[in-house]
Amino acid sequence: MLTRTAIFVFMLLLCFPACKNDRPPRKTARAFYYWKSVFAPTAFEKRRADSLGIMTLYLKLFDVVWNKTTRAAEPAAKLLVRDTAWLLQKNIVPVVFITNECLYGQDSAQTQLLAMRIARLANKLAAQNGFGEYRQLQIDCDWSATTRERYFQLLRAIKAMNGNRAITATIRLHQVKYQGSSGIPPVDRGLLMCYNMGDLQQEHTRNSIIDAGEFQRYVRRLSTYPLPLDAGLPLFSWTVVFDQGRYAGLIRNMPAIPGSNAFEPSGTGYRALKDTLLGGRQVKRGQVLRPENSDFSTVMAVGRSLSGKIRNQELTVALYHLDSLTLNKYSFYELEDIFSSLH
Repeated sequence: MLTRTAIFVFMLLLCFPACKNDRPPRKTARAFYYWKSVFAPTAFEKRRADSLGIMTLYLKLFDVVWNKTTRAAEPAAKLLVRDTAWLLQKNIVPVVFITNECLYGQDSAQTQLLAMRIARLANKLAAQNGFGEYRQLQIDCDWSATTRERYFQLLRAIKAMNGNRAITATIRLHQVKYQGSSGIPPVDRGLLMCYNMGDLQQEHTRNSIIDAGEFQRYVRRLSTYPLPLDAGLPLFSWTVVFDQGRYAGLIRNMPAIPGSNAFEPSGTGYRALKDTLLGGRQVKRGQVLRPENSDFSTVMAVGRSLSGKIRNQELTVALYHLDSLTLNKYSFYELEDIFSSLH
């Protein structure tokens, strides 16, 4: 006959698995970034987004760049919309990209003026294209310890000019790892960019876009980050070029390097044995090409790891970005799995 203590222990053991899984499922929304200056998605891009249940687009409105001649920050690459009908079926989150260079040397008055110009132009472009009632504005800037106070002042000013509209900011992995020097931006939410995590310009780097092991080094303190976070995962690829050991640029949409007598393996890439035309691009003898990809298994590993570390129960998962050449590298089911990795 069981004693009262034994019965209590038995009942406790029965309850433990249920209590362990007591946390409700995370509520996730699906999104794509659209990072081209002309909004004219192809029929394939629209079908793929719709089939995945995408209701949110992070849409870059314009860049803010530093003009060395006028020594002033100014807008560039302003959005031109060609397909309003499909666009307006989605929840649009306008994004403004600001180069860190724009923040150097700005005094308080100049920062306030820049905030006003950004807010006005964002509202103007959104109204012109039919989504003037947007509910969230995202600011994308890789600020540094040197510029953080000016950047945070800029964010506070933009927030003050936007009433009840949410202001969000992109967060780089190094800004999570080094919270003390990077600071926490004064915004409503952050979107953690889970890519560009290696040193692009070092020839020995294996993959600067995404690396599951490197990701772990950055997110050990993620649970202490005080902002609610959304997640951005990469789909893109590129080829990094080195000339005599020095970084010489990026090539986007380059075809696979053919197995021929024109290249030989070299470190993490391939060395050109002779001057070669590859994908319409001239590659010089001796240059090293390092192809980098966001392969499915690595993106899944990062997504699953992030799912166990991120605290908030509601988040948006945004893939970068809505582009046919990029999307064609993944099956529909692979994209479904990537989105589901953060449930």
